[in-house]
Formats: sequence, C-alpha cells, structure tokens
Amino acid sequence: MAALLLLGTMSAAAAGPAAPSEAMARAENGDVIVTWAPPPASNIIVQTGCTASNLSMTPVAEAFMAQHPSFEIRMTGGTNDLAFTEWTEGRSDIAQASRAINAEERSKAREEGLQPVDIMVGAEAVSVLVNPDLGVEGLSMEQLRGIYNGNITTWSEVGGPDVPVERLGAVKGTNAYNLINSMVLKGDGYANMSHYDAADMPSEVMRREGGIGFLLHGQLPPGSEDMVIGISATEGGRHFRADEGTVFSSSYPLSRTFHLITDGEPDGATGSWISYLLDPDGGQAILEENGFFPLPADEREDSVSMIAGTLTETLAFHVYRSYNSAEERFVVNGTTFTDEAPPLGVNITYQVSTVIDGEESERSEPLQVFVPKGSTDEVDDAPGEGSYLLPLVGIVGLSAVALLALAARRRR
Repeated sequence: MAALLLLGTMSAAAAGPAAPSEAMARAENGDVIVTWAPPPASNIIVQTGCTASNLSMTPVAEAFMAQHPSFEIRMTGGTNDLAFTEWTEGRSDIAQASRAINAEERSKAREEGLQPVDIMVGAEAVSVLVNPDLGVEGLSMEQLRGIYNGNITTWSEVGGPDVPVERLGAVKGTNAYNLINSMVLKGDGYANMSHYDAADMPSEVMRREGGIGFLLHGQLPPGSEDMVIGISATEGGRHFRADEGTVFSSSYPLSRTFHLITDGEPDGATGSWISYLLDPDGGQAILEENGFFPLPADEREDSVSMIAGTLTETLAFHVYRSYNSAEERFVVNGTTFTDEAPPLGVNITYQVSTVIDGEESERSEPLQVFVPKGSTDEVDDAPGEGSYLLPLVGIVGLSAVALLALAARRRR
C-alpha cells in the first residue's frame, strides 16, 4: 500500500562531516525505505592522461567509488604526453599512461621536484581474426597496416589466395579501435570498413570469404580461438599470439601495458585507490571482466610493494527513528535503510547523519511517514481485523433460509 512520500532538505554541518543530501522516506508493503545521497567526497583524486587507460579503468573507478562514498576519482582521457605534462605541471595527482615513463619525462619531473614512481596496473591486447579458409596463419605489423589503410586489397599480396580483402573493425572509440589506429596505422587513417562489436565479430568474419577483423583479446567469444592469427613486429619475424606471457614481455606487438605514475610511493587516499586497483578480487577482476589483462602474480607483487600506505578513514551513516517520544538508532554502511518493522498507526520521524572516523554530522531535516494498520499481509490476515467476509456470508445465508421457509408455508 502506497503511503506518504516526503523529500527532506538537509542542513549543512557547521564543522566536521557534512550531512547527507536528498533524503527521502516512503512506506512500501509495510516497510519504510529511507534513501539519501552521501555528502560531497572528502578525498578527491585527479587522474589524467591516456584515453586507453581511462577507458579501461573507468569501471574500476566506478566500483571503487560505490564502495567508498568519501572518494571521488576524476579521470580524463587524452594522450600519454598529456598525462605527463598535466602531472608534471601540478594539475593532476596521477598520470595514467599506456606505457612506462621514459627517461626524458622522468628527468623533467625531477627538475620540478617530483619523485616519479611508475606502477604497472594491467594491460590490453588486440587479437586479429581471419576466415580460416584463407589459410593465413600470421601477418606482420606492416602487412596489417596495409590491409587497414587500404593499400593491400587481396590476400595474395600477403601469401594467401587471390581473394579480395574484406575489412571489419571494432566499434569506433573502443580500446581495440584506438589501439589499431595508434599502433598500426600511425596516422594513416582507416580505409572503408564495417564496424561490429566483439560478440558479432567472429561470425561476421566467418561469413565473408576474405574476412578479417579485430577485437580485444579478452572479449574473444568461446569457440573463436581458431580464427586468431599470429602477429610479428617485423617482416619475416616470428608470429606471436596474445597471452599473459607475450603481452607482459612485449613479444606480442598489438599490446600495451597500463601505468600510473605518482609523486613518491603513494599513500593515503591515493594509496587506497591504487591498492584497490591492484586487488585481485577488486580492480584486477574488473579489468579482466572488461576484456583487459590483469597483472601476473609476480608483477602484481612488484606493483603492490610500491604502495607506502592507505587511508583508514571509515564512513557510515546513522539513521534515527522516533515516534511517541521514543528514539532508536541504526548504523548503516550504504545509502539505503529498510525499516522492516516500523510501528503501525503512528507518525514516524526519520533523520540521517554522516559518521566519519567516529565524528558525526548534523542530522537531516525530519522525514515523516505514516504506516497504517493493516498495511502488511500479517496484519491483514490476523483474526478479527479487516475481515468482514464471513459475517456477510452468514447474514446472506440466514436470509436465504428464511425466504425458503416463507415460500413453503404459502404453498401449503
């Protein structure tokens, strides 16, 4: 049964933690659900640079902030050069890049009084798929470039049959599309081609006699592994396919590692964020779910060893319930509280406060809710309450008997 819905405005705390905002309370099926927005983040981390790193780490940042409402990770994409420029000039806390910091960048950072620490956090690789009937087992980077810039138009030019090349590409703006554009085409630009997502790419390549396509290796659909060909860095070189060994050793040329560069070994809020990113059950698992390579165990240990410390800040919320001069307090870690046993038939007042490291903010403005008696199944089914069907049936039945008896007398 729907009941009263009230929006409360929150009063800002004069000092210490800020109160939650946008608090709401509503009655629903006999429960009361209270929701609110957390206060503004108190730990803001600015991370700028490489778009590829940005795309890969965005879902990790979203998960981290959902679990840690006092944090805000502000990430913007761009180039590796931008990453180091913004960081060196003091406009970001972390440089994100799809390669390690080079000697020139390291030297410039030190001239600005920074102590660069380069932490690898993951990698990406693109796999190339061709129609198996072509009999092509591998291509060099230069041959792949010729195919995708339009200079190579038949497979016979790269050792295959005299069949026209039919180019397919990943969706524009994705990591796979951007990697081929920057590492293979190098400014040439793509020739005309059709675009498909990872789920459809293998079947679209298979149904074209001269089909070739590419996608993030971690997004290969099951059963499509036999379509993947090897890639060599140089003409006549050894062909490699993407796996943990070839990606992190740089043997596979269509791969790159992701790095975060900080001023000194990260600690505090920055240490907490990077620690989550390196957690095999946290950021590393999310990277893998999105088609990227998590770090091998030894590489992860090296990266974790560079973290000097983490922030121990704790965030919780107190929900106060009061009615008839009585008050109770509930401790909540998220931003939703469900009161499964509210008092019935009275006006209930709810208020919410923020608690950081034991220090509590002011309470929200009062949110009032009324839950009528009989609003739950248990109350509706209770004997003697809200049940008028049986008495009505009894009255109707007695009336029917009386009418039948009267009719019988008249017949006599």
